[in-house]
Amino acid sequence: MAGAAGTETRRASSRPPTPADCLLIPPALEDRVLFYHGFSRGPGRPEINRLGGEWSAGDARAGDGLAGPGAALAGAEAKRGMTLTGLDRPLARPLTVLVWWRLDAPVGKQSAYDLVGLHGEGWISNFVRSGPWCGLTEPTFVLQVYRWPGVTNVNHVHAGSGIVETGVWHHAAMVVARGSVVRVYWDGRERADVHLKGRFLGTGDRAGTLALGNRHGGHPMTVDEVLVLDVALPAGAVRDAMDAVRHLADRALPAALSADRF
Repeated sequence: MAGAAGTETRRASSRPPTPADCLLIPPALEDRVLFYHGFSRGPGRPEINRLGGEWSAGDARAGDGLAGPGAALAGAEAKRGMTLTGLDRPLARPLTVLVWWRLDAPVGKQSAYDLVGLHGEGWISNFVRSGPWCGLTEPTFVLQVYRWPGVTNVNHVHAGSGIVETGVWHHAAMVVARGSVVRVYWDGRERADVHLKGRFLGTGDRAGTLALGNRHGGHPMTVDEVLVLDVALPAGAVRDAMDAVRHLADRALPAALSADRF
């Protein structure tokens, strides 16, 4: 019996993981998963990648995650954030990016950090910046939709503070809907709701790169449980997904999250 069990373990380890294998993917979303990185196999090996492209962990190193390992970006010396490049995703199609993140040092007046970016001919990006940029005087939430030809630039710096507690896990979600609306949620609460002007993003407007965490140095932070879905989640579903992961993480056993499962 032990030999048979060992054979089954090796068989399971030889195949790519599916959403059903990944304990912290909410079951209700399993059939919408395009990309998932729970960092169970280290920063360099996402569990699921149906978007294609090439994943780079940049300067991320293994750290303590939400439940098991995460990916730590250690501030100014971490010049390269995590990216999935070589994509060909039309922004006319719905997309939701969800990520858990934690700041690993106290926030000061000049602190800055990046969360989620979609980059192509232009970019859609959620980050935190302080002054002297745009006259800011403290770390401030920013959503930009910039340099897409014909689309009016958005520099949304009116959604309030980007200061959060040190060592506390937070959740961010970026939703692109109908090529015309971009919404960002932090901890299940809407922080930005932007309706594009000039024109909508069409099938020719492509996201070539998904960027996660600090890209050019910034505040020390840890990222975990990155989930990309082929649906534009409404506010209630964003909160449900966040709550599901938190509850699953609270109950997960470290052994169940071992890289040996895959």
